[in-house]
Amino acid sequence: MPGFALVAALAASGLITSAQADVLSRIGESGVIHAGTRADAVPFAYAGEGGRLTGFSVDLIEEIRAAAEARLGRPVRVELSVVTPADRLQRVAGGELDIVCEITTPTWEREKTVDFSVPFFRDGTRVLAFRDTLRTVPEVKDMVVGIAEGTTTGDILEQTLPGIRTRSYPTMDAAFGALTRGEVQGVANIGIILLGLSRKLEPGRSVVLLPRTEPLGNEAMACVLPQDDSAWRDFVNATIIGLTRGLADYRGRYMEIHDKWFGRDGVMVYPLDRSTRDYLLQSDIWAR
Repeated sequence: MPGFALVAALAASGLITSAQADVLSRIGESGVIHAGTRADAVPFAYAGEGGRLTGFSVDLIEEIRAAAEARLGRPVRVELSVVTPADRLQRVAGGELDIVCEITTPTWEREKTVDFSVPFFRDGTRVLAFRDTLRTVPEVKDMVVGIAEGTTTGDILEQTLPGIRTRSYPTMDAAFGALTRGEVQGVANIGIILLGLSRKLEPGRSVVLLPRTEPLGNEAMACVLPQDDSAWRDFVNATIIGLTRGLADYRGRYMEIHDKWFGRDGVMVYPLDRSTRDYLLQSDIWAR
């Protein structure tokens, strides 16, 4: 397409910077979206059968790919890479990836190097522990809690439970390994991730999510995007908002994807409650 070819030619000549050569233009030239997601965040993104990445967030990336194909009028494919909490932001900020969708929470500190889409999910921070641990350490504040490096979990724990002791691990799988070895007495993340990973634990040992009532803090999840690329950010936002059409009545494309992973016949039953539904609908602030 001439417009995209012109942008690419100008970028190659040095007349515009790579930051100005926006992602949509580059996708228009290459037909490729370089995307990232996790391999250990069931059911958002994980290695499924044959090691193929799958999950709610992977389906979201596919929706963005299909929308880009329709917008650009050419075939578009996704090259999907595995990211970790420790490297996901840097790989977007450095230009290696066009988008990362998994369970990243936007913060102002992170906004210094990357941008974010509108939220596509919300959940609360909790601590998972073996039930028998509560006999000797009944209070979360007295536990040593494992967390994944590069996440907001540690800050949330410190804000809500000042003085709590945490240990950082490269991945949530590593943190769960520490739990089974007794290095920590609990592991923390959003509740749905903890439930997913708990399936890997010993089947004979009962687990509990703490606190039992309200979570320690609510976290929104959004896709990570390159900084200062409004055309790409607007496109991704419009795609996500488009998925929520009909959500007020628990129908539409978002509900189809949600039910696939979190519905009665999904990977994990985690119903979409009214407050989360309303929270997602409030992301659509644009006049029609």
